[in-house]
Amino acid sequence: MTKFSPSDAAMEGFRLTKEHPGVMLAWSAVYLGGILLIGLVMMASLGPQFIALARKGQLSSPDDVEAVANMLVQSWPAFLLVLVMTAGLMSVITAGVMRFVLKPQEHGFAHLKLGKTELQLTLANLACIGLYALSVVLGVIFTAGAAQFGSVGAAIAIALVAAFGIWIGVRLSLLVPSVFHTGKISFPTAWEKTKGHFWPLLGMILLAVVFYVIVYILFSIISIALVELSGGQAAIQDISRLTPLTAIAAVIYLVLQFLLQVLQIVMIYAPFAVAYRELVLSEDKPAVDVVV
Repeated sequence: MTKFSPSDAAMEGFRLTKEHPGVMLAWSAVYLGGILLIGLVMMASLGPQFIALARKGQLSSPDDVEAVANMLVQSWPAFLLVLVMTAGLMSVITAGVMRFVLKPQEHGFAHLKLGKTELQLTLANLACIGLYALSVVLGVIFTAGAAQFGSVGAAIAIALVAAFGIWIGVRLSLLVPSVFHTGKISFPTAWEKTKGHFWPLLGMILLAVVFYVIVYILFSIISIALVELSGGQAAIQDISRLTPLTAIAAVIYLVLQFLLQVLQIVMIYAPFAVAYRELVLSEDKPAVDVVV
């Protein structure tokens, strides 16, 4: 049986970040450009209401985020366009992660490309989003039905729905690297490749999430310190109070925020690439006979 270490796979994101810090910064710049483009599309699609909200600040308050979400829901073409563009941006970065692990000989711009592979990953991610939305709807219906038997029935239903969702998610966890490597979107293939590896893969996913949470806390502490050293959040948001120190802190804060978003993709998806390499590609290699 192929040797697979969940802990080693979960650490792959750390390894890539440590060995290629310049690439991570380049990906952050690409991510920033993608977010700005999506923002421009939202402004053009949603009109004056979105622009008014954008002028208020960073759209970071719950009320503002809810307002934008409501506008997107009311304008379904804009919602679909933003959804596709967001999935596409994520897929470009994800393909870079897969390329580092599975096809390191391919380079491109910081290992990023725009092509058939990225399109296929975008379609796969959109399919996963649709599957997740369907599972949420079915889970809500199931939980609502079980709630008729009281709080105990609802609690059991929630636990069953969560367990079922985790099981499905783990069994399909190799879909992205499979699409990247084979060029085909096949849920049955991804399902088959994880057969007999549920618990190691679940352990890998949990470790990867824990490692990312640690990085998130570290970045949050640094970001808070930068904001406080520059005069607080009000000093960053109020251009009339802008000082050289505040400007520098604001730039570093912005870089850290986009770098954190990229690290989230790297630290979550890199382990899946390693798992695919060890569980699938290693098994596909023909055995070599040694003649003594």
